[in-house]
Amino acid sequence: MITKSKYIKAHEFLYKDKNLLTILIATTLRGYNLGFMGVFLGVYFYFIGLSDLKFGIALSCVTFSGALSNLFVYFFKNIISRKQFLIIMSVSSVVGGFIFLITENYFLILLASLLSISSITGGDRTGITSVEIPIISKLVELKKQTSAYSVYNFLPMISKIIGTSILLIVPILTSVTELKTKTVYSILLIIYILISIIQTLVYNFLDHKIEAKEKIKNKISKINNNESTLIIIITCLFAIDSFGGGFIARSFITFWLIKKFSLSEATLSIIFIIAQVLNGLSLVIAPKIAKNIGVLNTMILSQMIANGIIIVAALSSNWILATVLYLIKESFNDLDIPTRQAFMMSIVKENNQTQMASMSNLGRTAAHTFSPGIAGYISSVLGISLSLVFGSTIKLLYSLILLRFKFSTFNKLEN
Repeated sequence: MITKSKYIKAHEFLYKDKNLLTILIATTLRGYNLGFMGVFLGVYFYFIGLSDLKFGIALSCVTFSGALSNLFVYFFKNIISRKQFLIIMSVSSVVGGFIFLITENYFLILLASLLSISSITGGDRTGITSVEIPIISKLVELKKQTSAYSVYNFLPMISKIIGTSILLIVPILTSVTELKTKTVYSILLIIYILISIIQTLVYNFLDHKIEAKEKIKNKISKINNNESTLIIIITCLFAIDSFGGGFIARSFITFWLIKKFSLSEATLSIIFIIAQVLNGLSLVIAPKIAKNIGVLNTMILSQMIANGIIIVAALSSNWILATVLYLIKESFNDLDIPTRQAFMMSIVKENNQTQMASMSNLGRTAAHTFSPGIAGYISSVLGISLSLVFGSTIKLLYSLILLRFKFSTFNKLEN
């Protein structure tokens, strides 16, 4: 039995190292903001009257902010220090939040979205994680890195639930006070800005120990033709999956539920709190399922089930049925995250794993940038429900293509 003292002792390296503690505090703060923005943007953009097309374009800009931050890190990593990267991107989030607060001008909203360094899914694919993960790797010895990354991912998951649930206060404040909905939204944005400012200040406690010892020009490692082909295939496949995912991102689901069923902020918060919990549970059970049926089978089956369910939900005319189906979908949706990561690392040699991870992530982020704008256009022409169907169909196509490669290119993993 693991006692409290033994648990604390096992993880004391995390809170005894000033830099590690700083990173954990910062990522916990950012988790709140990611959870908040993932739900709030859909509600807020609907509130200020954006059309389906403008809504989709704005979400694309939010997603593109993550891609821009990764490109920023990639091209300037040998010029700007890690600490400076983290501070600059945090300041960018502050500026973006301030623009959201002071104006409803559409073009300024697009600018704020580009500066937000945020996500429409609640997840974090921004340049901030691209900097923090190598820092943890540098500061933690190899045998303890799994434990460190576990804590690094767990803490923001808790704060994301808080960020998601904060919209519950909107109907409460508007009913028990004389505050208008717009005023409450402004209060929530001020909280977002303050947390971003605190995050920026926290990063100032980092010291030179987080920096790489040598700054060398980035070079693509030489890889054999087989592994080069695998990396290209995986990047293209995951880009297809991510492109379809942009049509059914959490912010878009929020927009769909509030527009089609006129759900309140409180109801939406409860729905997404439950969804967040189900996501966490699916991450926990994914390794056990993969152990029984295989990594690839888990990836394929979970996505086929999840996206088949969301198609039915999108066509439903009853909000309770649509919500239940969406939550069932969420319980399957994240089963492919740890299995996908394990799969990528299994099909290339160790010296090419970083290249596999970075290229596939760039492909996912780039593809995800364009789909919300296209989804907005489809919604304006055919309706938002058919836009969800279109996105889920693309993800089903990805699963079928992956199934095809399972019996050919990826037989290595099955062995």
